[in-house]
Amino acid sequence: MSTLQNRSESAWKLTSGERTEQSVLFSDTRIVEIDGLRGVAVLLVLIWHFIGAVISPKLGAYAGLVGSILIFGRTGVDLFFVLSGFLIVGILVDHRDAGNYFRVFFARRALRILPPYLLLLMVFWLICAVAPENYYFGWQIPWWSYLTFTQNWFIIKLNSWGPAGASVTWSVAIEEQFYLFFPFIILLIRRNHLMSVLLSLGALSAAARAVHFAAYPHNLFAPYVATVFRLDGLCAGGVIALLFRNSELRRQIELFRPLVARAQFACFSVIPVFLICLHSDPARTMYYWGHTYLTLLYSLVLVTVLLRHNTSISRLLSTACLRQLGTISYSVYLFHPLIIGLVFLSFRKKEELASVTDAALLLAALVLTLGICSQLYGLIERKCVALGHRLRYSNPALEKVKLQVTR
Repeated sequence: MSTLQNRSESAWKLTSGERTEQSVLFSDTRIVEIDGLRGVAVLLVLIWHFIGAVISPKLGAYAGLVGSILIFGRTGVDLFFVLSGFLIVGILVDHRDAGNYFRVFFARRALRILPPYLLLLMVFWLICAVAPENYYFGWQIPWWSYLTFTQNWFIIKLNSWGPAGASVTWSVAIEEQFYLFFPFIILLIRRNHLMSVLLSLGALSAAARAVHFAAYPHNLFAPYVATVFRLDGLCAGGVIALLFRNSELRRQIELFRPLVARAQFACFSVIPVFLICLHSDPARTMYYWGHTYLTLLYSLVLVTVLLRHNTSISRLLSTACLRQLGTISYSVYLFHPLIIGLVFLSFRKKEELASVTDAALLLAALVLTLGICSQLYGLIERKCVALGHRLRYSNPALEKVKLQVTR
């Protein structure tokens, strides 16, 4: 999952109350609603992991109903993928002609991704070294795979998440593999062919996911965590980035705004059907059409956010709470399973929501997660991101285009 922080203080900053009329977007444009969307994405994940995934059947029949509704929280990862594709492809396309294209891109990604990630691994490995193997901590997945961002392939091999304390890093591995290869794809393919290539890759990935599940239904993890089967969301975000960097295409999208709104409404209206199918047959639902549906849904949400300024959606996504949550979403996503595990292990309890005590422990874990990650962002992440922004792309052609747009 990528949680990029594009925080340029240049003249290209946009806020929900102060927008520059421009025909194209640039990668150093800050759109505050994107922070809000990140907040929504991680909030969905938190709702699932803190309530939906752990609510106990002991609480009665309604507990199953709550779980079957809140499972929608798992789709927060699909939203993260669309946002990552949008932001990363935008950066790469904007700076493909820069003389220091690879150096600056990889340095910025390292400064953004590695500090919280390596801190998580240090804590995780330290606990693994001193504690007996359990549900949260263990060596089922080789330590070096976390450093090479290949742990998702070991999850496929084990047909298991492995230790829960570091299980969410599978999505980070997918995004890192995406970051590794796509700079070369963007550089080598002509810009007027990029959209076709992204659409083709996304469609092939969705088709391959369904075919693999049909051929190997016993391995439920491969279609979920294999990079080649999860490119549709990333590619869809990339297509949106290209659309909004073309002034003519953007004008066409503006003209079809009512159609976009109707399509988005239609996608939201499918959510109850999606949840019913997910409850009855999760694997078939997700791998045959679920992820594709979610990619379309969240792509339309992103397009709507980019088109509609100063609307109720924009105002909601621009609220301080969602923006702040979006700002710390990367570390919150990384650390919350480990913190949940430590809290429940400390009280020698199984992770579940079956009593008032369990609810108190989950609330404590949530408060700890938000507090620790807020401090982590202030002490480490923000400084590393600021250091990354000191590294500038040497791209005179882009600066000339920007100057023309502002006139």
